[in-house]
Amino acid sequence: MLNPLTPVHLHWDGDLPKALEYEDIYFSAADPRGEVQTVFIEANELPFRFRNVRRFAIGETGFGTGLNFFLTLDTWRQHAPSGAFLSYVSAEAHPLAPADIHRALRAQDIPETDIAVLLAQYPPPVSGLHRIHFPEDRVVLTLVYGDAAPEFARVRGKVDAWFLDGFAPSRNPALWNIAVFRQMARLSRAGTTLGTFTAAGQVRRDLAEAGFAVKRIPGFRGKRERLVGRFQTAPYPDTAPMDRIAVIGAGIAGLATAVALRERGATVTILDPRGVATRTSGNPAALLSPHLSAGDSLRNALALAGMRATRALLNALQVDGNDGVLRAEGIEHRGITRHAARRLARLSAVDPRLAGNLYQVVNKDPRKPILRYPQGIGVDLGAFCRHLAHGLDVRHRQVFTVDTGERGASLGYADGGQDLFDAVVIATGAGPALYPGQPRPLHVGGQLTRIRTPLRSVGRMALTGRGYCLPEYEGQHWLGATYRHDNADSGVHDPDNVENLRQLHWVDPALEAAEEVAVSGAWYGTRAVFRDRLPAVGEAAPDPAVHAPDGARPTGTPRVFIHIGLGSRGVLYAPLAGQLLADRIFGLPEVLPEPLSELLSPARFRHKEA
Repeated sequence: MLNPLTPVHLHWDGDLPKALEYEDIYFSAADPRGEVQTVFIEANELPFRFRNVRRFAIGETGFGTGLNFFLTLDTWRQHAPSGAFLSYVSAEAHPLAPADIHRALRAQDIPETDIAVLLAQYPPPVSGLHRIHFPEDRVVLTLVYGDAAPEFARVRGKVDAWFLDGFAPSRNPALWNIAVFRQMARLSRAGTTLGTFTAAGQVRRDLAEAGFAVKRIPGFRGKRERLVGRFQTAPYPDTAPMDRIAVIGAGIAGLATAVALRERGATVTILDPRGVATRTSGNPAALLSPHLSAGDSLRNALALAGMRATRALLNALQVDGNDGVLRAEGIEHRGITRHAARRLARLSAVDPRLAGNLYQVVNKDPRKPILRYPQGIGVDLGAFCRHLAHGLDVRHRQVFTVDTGERGASLGYADGGQDLFDAVVIATGAGPALYPGQPRPLHVGGQLTRIRTPLRSVGRMALTGRGYCLPEYEGQHWLGATYRHDNADSGVHDPDNVENLRQLHWVDPALEAAEEVAVSGAWYGTRAVFRDRLPAVGEAAPDPAVHAPDGARPTGTPRVFIHIGLGSRGVLYAPLAGQLLADRIFGLPEVLPEPLSELLSPARFRHKEA
């Protein structure tokens, strides 16, 4: 995971890019837009199909300049109904540099505003899945960086149409072989279509062996032939439609999940007797900070995905520094404790590209290493949650029981009422278990301390190392946080304020005498955490008897999901996990590759017990 990729070497003939590694052009010199329209968009009947969908997924075997995507986006805008959702997944082994992407797309009259959305979220050139959001269009683009066959093997979900693009089969055989086509088949539904510019005999035979019925039709602009096709068989029927979904819990986990579900066209009801962010998600000073390790590439990849997901959600909400959500831009991590110093020293000694350039090395001194996270932020989590809740259906009701049957999931309320939903997401944090098999997190108390004392050493960035400190906001700083293993919501303790001040003595000389610092306020919350500090995200108590290896499920299988245990780095994981659940509920290509989603799976606790 997160292996640096070799950038493509380009030769420009005017505004026509050519890859020197393959000695081939990215698109037709005569009529690039017409070729995409004919070979991919019309071949897959997208204008007609878009008019009749709620959710649709496209897979592509070569992203290149992104021209196919942007012309498909234009077709989607013209034909898709309001509220429909498009997921576009595209593999690329040698991504273009941002400047080259911009030059190529501008030459094809792609709107500058669209190019800007892509480039603002353009991922670092490291292997794995990287999602880019076009929120106004309800479109997500997932770039699958790396060799197509092994990377597609890690993707979960289903695709409705394929664009087989890439350099000519004779020049790029790694993209046109049975291994790639078998992964396409695994990701296809019965009736999934494909279009491609090639009609090579071996490509036809390999596609047929993988389960696609293909035929030759006239090529584009004088090219003799090209292929269209349709996937004939699928071992498992599609999942029954999930339209009405309940989310139990109005904290960051439940709200992030509800937003992702709503984006995909679901009717979402959020249930919480106390309302939005009234418990631990009301944290006024939370950090979006990756926890990186030089020796744990999986967790580093998860951190990169989480950072990107949270930043994308904040951008979609149009959050800025004037609305009370953002409290710091950038985080500086100092090796104050012995453990942190060792970890940061190891990170400072390796190439930051191995962690997706999430950090910059400020000081390599192993005694006092300092790293900077440019994309890290400090947020008022309660304010963030209230932004997320805008326009959502939040009901102040307490769910007492969750039961499942052939018709769906039934919720029993504390006041005696009952409701039936197609699916349920339990996002109750430290609340009681509502469903059999729901793992139980530890409960850990945490207290923040607020002071009016000026801290001249603190600029615009948050500081962390032993405890953390946010920049001044309205004349005050938030400091935190204690970690109290008392398994109870015990509230604010004055001694915890003193502890916060003492552990942050390194921040500024004004904190060196903790007892002399006046405390202006405090906040306490009970965190729900698992021992591995990762949340539990996925289906609750799945039955292996009804699961296929690729995640398909028979029609009518009840669906209850959980999204809990975000007491450690909840701002990092909640938006990402919300997307993961929404993708999975609707059978769409998922935001995380399978090795990373398995890190979060509730099944990991049963495996340990076995």
